[in-house]
Amino acid sequence: MRCPHCGEFLENTLFKALEPFHDNSQVVVTNVDYVIESGNRIRAIIEEKKSNYKIIRGYQLVTLKKIAKCLRVPLLVLYSNGESVKLYEYDTSKIVRSNPFYNFKDEELVFSGSISDLGSYLHEKFLVHAPPSRRKNKRR
Repeated sequence: MRCPHCGEFLENTLFKALEPFHDNSQVVVTNVDYVIESGNRIRAIIEEKKSNYKIIRGYQLVTLKKIAKCLRVPLLVLYSNGESVKLYEYDTSKIVRSNPFYNFKDEELVFSGSISDLGSYLHEKFLVHAPPSRRKNKRR
């Protein structure tokens, strides 16, 4: 992860704790940028990349695919460059190799537009049809 201010790599606590084991095992440490939850249900997993290049690290895509597949939700990869965004959906039934990078240039683009248009798209696709959360009134 890079610092948004200075561009230097940041090492988080978990990464530092597992660093001695990276060479001797199949340990993968990755993060999930966004989880959309609505109506008490997870609706989508989203990974954001700030780049014009449509690539993602292979090992990260493998892990994100496993999470989305287990939850039975779409895995979306969002590329943003200023106010312009492009959103791709990765088919979690496809085999993905943990090669250094996976390129989305041949994947189907599901959305392209501005940030505000993305909000409307996500609302329409994942939020508007979700049932309201069930909250039980607790009487004291």
